[in-house]
Amino acid sequence: MFCGINGIYEKLQEYLNPLLKKFNDKRVVEKIQHVISQAIAHQTLRLWTLATNKREFERMKTLFNGELQSVLDDQKISETLRGLSVAELSNEDVIIALHDPCDIRKEYAEKMENLGIVRDLDGNLVNGYNTFNTVCVSGDGKRLHLSDITVYSNGDKAHYVKQSELDALVKKQVASIKKKGTVEWTEREKAIVEMLEEDEVVNLGRVTRKQLQAVSQQFKAANPQITVWHVLDRQFDDASLFEFITHDLEDKCVIRLKVSRNANDMMVDEAGKERYLKLLNAPLSGKRVETLDKVCLQKKVYQQVKRVIEWGSLTLTGEDYTVVRVTLLTRDGRPIFKNPMLLLTNHPVANAEEALAIYRTYLRRSKIEEVFKFVKNAVGWEEFQVRDWESIKNLIALGFFIGGYFYYLEPQLAHHPVIEWLCQLGNGKGQITRHFFLEGLKCLLIHQHVEQMREQARLTDPEWDAVLAFVT
Repeated sequence: MFCGINGIYEKLQEYLNPLLKKFNDKRVVEKIQHVISQAIAHQTLRLWTLATNKREFERMKTLFNGELQSVLDDQKISETLRGLSVAELSNEDVIIALHDPCDIRKEYAEKMENLGIVRDLDGNLVNGYNTFNTVCVSGDGKRLHLSDITVYSNGDKAHYVKQSELDALVKKQVASIKKKGTVEWTEREKAIVEMLEEDEVVNLGRVTRKQLQAVSQQFKAANPQITVWHVLDRQFDDASLFEFITHDLEDKCVIRLKVSRNANDMMVDEAGKERYLKLLNAPLSGKRVETLDKVCLQKKVYQQVKRVIEWGSLTLTGEDYTVVRVTLLTRDGRPIFKNPMLLLTNHPVANAEEALAIYRTYLRRSKIEEVFKFVKNAVGWEEFQVRDWESIKNLIALGFFIGGYFYYLEPQLAHHPVIEWLCQLGNGKGQITRHFFLEGLKCLLIHQHVEQMREQARLTDPEWDAVLAFVT
């Protein structure tokens, strides 16, 4: 049993080593190890909770706020995660990279630096920060590793630029060239030009392209034969992104389309005007209808569900893609969802089996949503209580990194005998889950910390018995 426990400690050290190797100062390495073990033990990123006193709190802060020469920053963390993901999955023939933003909500915060605006679960605007994340999954879906995180804020006036501002700037530049005259530039436009020259402009579109490229290049560097699929949700319905993945990265993609997307087919409306048909209603060349005995959706079970899968071509800005449309109907023919699911892929689809494979690839996206929920619940992803931007973005990245440890550990220790004991220690009562394992590990790390403190204080057995007698 104790050998197994030591093995878990070794796995944690194994996971941390690529990150720790980025630092030369032994004291910094020890601080990082201590902060991470404390964060796991307390399941929070609140430094004040992790520290035993104000002095230790101040020492912890220097790891993140830039005061030290060696900062535990978001870039080092993301590079480490990506390297671990590539090391674990690059032997696969196919890798599926799931990409998705996740808002970090600080609804009641007022004095945090670069505080932006995000949406809560009900769609209301609240204070918070932005992240764009990548989780990589093996082709069969059995192996999952957290890969990348970019932390940014739409409240960061020194770096954040709306895409509409960039588009307007380009139009003004083109117009000035055509007119061959002087143009009045605003102070904001001058600042944006400087940011572009320094490659410091941040928005979701630019972050997305950089992160997709970093993931693709590193996997292909490790395995030139690997096929990389990028899976994204409907907010990435953008023809320029489709082209970027297809031609610049030379990768595959499955991206959900907005219901407002037009088809290539035309229709004549009641006023006699020609209009494009919506993809929701446009005829597609292939179709299969099949019945599923039981389907569980949003905690509701449906019997005898009809799944209608259709596929056909779509041309955007001169590029040919395939659209897969999926409709789910109850046994009496009523749609389960308001609209069918529209998926775009740059991979050829010739039959129902290939269309179904595209649909199933997209459904892998639910795995990244599970990761977000786990990191928020188990690591306290939104619980940091620092005010400076440097510390904020680095702590957010660290939370994602700590969450990655449990996914790194899970497949290797799924049948490890100590797992059951740790879940029991975490009050699992026979259940073996990531949550109860985390609870058990928390108890174990607290025990380890107490033993270290006892050793440092050089307490004799009688003195230790007196301590135990006092608290019990």
